[in-house]
Amino acid sequence: MSFEHIRGQKRAIAQVQAWLKTRRLPHAILICGPAGTGKRRLAIELAKAINCREGIGEACDRCVSCHKIETLIHPDVLALLPKPPRQRTRGDSRLPEGLRKALLEYVEEGGSLPRVSANIPRDHIRILQREMSYSPLEATHKIGLIFEAECMSSAGANSLLKILEEPPGNAIFILVSPAPHRLLPTICSRCQRLPLGRLSREEVINSLQSKGLEPHRAELAARIGAGSLQRSAQVISEDFDQTRDQVEKFLWDGLNRKDESYWTVLDRLGTRENRERIESFLEISGLYLRDLLLLVYGREKEIVHFDRLDFLLKLQSIFDLHRIEAAAMEIDRSLESLARNVNSSLVLVDLWRQLRNGSSTEI
Repeated sequence: MSFEHIRGQKRAIAQVQAWLKTRRLPHAILICGPAGTGKRRLAIELAKAINCREGIGEACDRCVSCHKIETLIHPDVLALLPKPPRQRTRGDSRLPEGLRKALLEYVEEGGSLPRVSANIPRDHIRILQREMSYSPLEATHKIGLIFEAECMSSAGANSLLKILEEPPGNAIFILVSPAPHRLLPTICSRCQRLPLGRLSREEVINSLQSKGLEPHRAELAARIGAGSLQRSAQVISEDFDQTRDQVEKFLWDGLNRKDESYWTVLDRLGTRENRERIESFLEISGLYLRDLLLLVYGREKEIVHFDRLDFLLKLQSIFDLHRIEAAAMEIDRSLESLARNVNSSLVLVDLWRQLRNGSSTEI
């Protein structure tokens, strides 16, 4: 794999290749942009290209260095990833063995991280800081990869800041973040930003079809993803259709005041242990309400769930415009509450109440 396999990011790749060819690499690079735009893969490819033994301007993918970095076993490339509290190790002088497997899954499968309580432990930052101060064992540069860098605690970020202020000459830090505004300003100011933009719908469709997804499904995935391959990939999962069915039942029965359905849906979604499922449910619900607003304003061609138009028209016939807007705002509040670890039943109850009061006619 090389830079050419990273879709839709020609400007960022041109900048990286210019750094490599002139051998004027920043000591700290911040790869930022929306989720699902190739940040993780670009970070790995950049690390490979920096220490490649044969390539000029990008990785050769043939040498020992490229192979070791691709599999995250290179002694001069260290990587960090946020972990929930129960998976952290304290007081160790080395990074945990299980971190490599988690990193490989994270990079290759494009998985998301829990939104609550996951952060990069300060101890891991200190280990990285110490290791980066040593001379390389096999390569020309020591490389520190920090994925989801915004998840560093203040103490950890301040610890990293010390080495960023006076970096060793052979050390390069690559930070990856979809939310750079959550990083300390002093961290951002010491990094060269490398922003990635959202992918076009055509680029997402082509990428998904190249993996065997049929055109109709690829079109739906691209609309849901809104320029993010990571978000688009959820359409491929077996749970997606089931979640959409649950959302439609929740919306329809809420408008029809069938209160028994609330408990049925809640039971199927599960509790705190199934937080990702609840988040997906709320996000898809929000997309349905967005589609309703687009229909109200005569913008049918822009709706996401184009294959569920009949259902959307049924909803529109009984859903008051102002209540659609209120329900959409309630979904935003529900996602924020979920991020604060509020009980899932409490998160959904206010949305259900909005639906019950949202019908423009008595059913």
